[in-house]
Amino acid sequence: MVNLLHECEIMTTRWCDESELRVPIDQLRRFAERNHFTVERKLKGNSYKYKLIRNMIPVHFISGEEQTEFSFMDIADIHIGHKNFSEKALRKKLKFAVDNKIPYVFIAGDLFEGICQEDIEGAYTKQLDWAFSIFRDYPLTYYVINGNHDYSFEQRNLPNPIRTLSTRLIEDGINFCYFDTYLMDFIICGVVKRLMHVERQDFSKKSIFAALKLKQFDDAGMLVNTYKGQSYPVRFFQVGHIHVNVQMYYSKRKVFISQSGSFVKNDREEENANIISGRVIDQKVFMN
Repeated sequence: MVNLLHECEIMTTRWCDESELRVPIDQLRRFAERNHFTVERKLKGNSYKYKLIRNMIPVHFISGEEQTEFSFMDIADIHIGHKNFSEKALRKKLKFAVDNKIPYVFIAGDLFEGICQEDIEGAYTKQLDWAFSIFRDYPLTYYVINGNHDYSFEQRNLPNPIRTLSTRLIEDGINFCYFDTYLMDFIICGVVKRLMHVERQDFSKKSIFAALKLKQFDDAGMLVNTYKGQSYPVRFFQVGHIHVNVQMYYSKRKVFISQSGSFVKNDREEENANIISGRVIDQKVFMN
């Protein structure tokens, strides 16, 4: 199945000939515009070339400068439904968040496994019920975006599973906030936490890929976002899709980078969550 996120990210970096597109242009156009791109087209020879221009990065306000202390948990790539999904590991992390009164949990995509299962409708129901049975036990505030696996259900003409899960959990009293995008900014303590399902993964550079992606945003002048006329710098950058746990600091732009790993079991049993806390003073971050 074509990874629509991957296709979009490729087309932000270069012009693609119509013959290179692996999905119908109308489908790609709808998906791109939904994720805040403009589709540009030019005629070269006898065929069209296409490129995506990122218009904006949507932003959600959590707290302003009057709140200086922050604490949140970063997780991603849960893959409920994968044959090696570790429910025990996920429950352990969510229980830790509840026990330690961590106010926010950010999930950077691929909450579900999805993809090309034969009984896709059965998988949809099973994975939704499984996710609901887990998250309803942990009364936290969640902020969740899409990953390529979550989108795969939509490509099989089913509703977005995270949206459906969010509706069910909110009805059950769990503050499970879904944002219909794979890239979202959150303002917390007067600075931006950027959440992204990163895609375009270079498998030879898994441990530093988030830093390379952040550098692309820097080169494009997109490490600042605006909310109600005020500018907020990006100070946290969390990515999903990598399945490798890494924390880094981009000193040039004063950004903390978080790759949180995954909940798919592996021989190394890597860490699969990052707890980040500290204070923000004058848009400067001081970590605990």
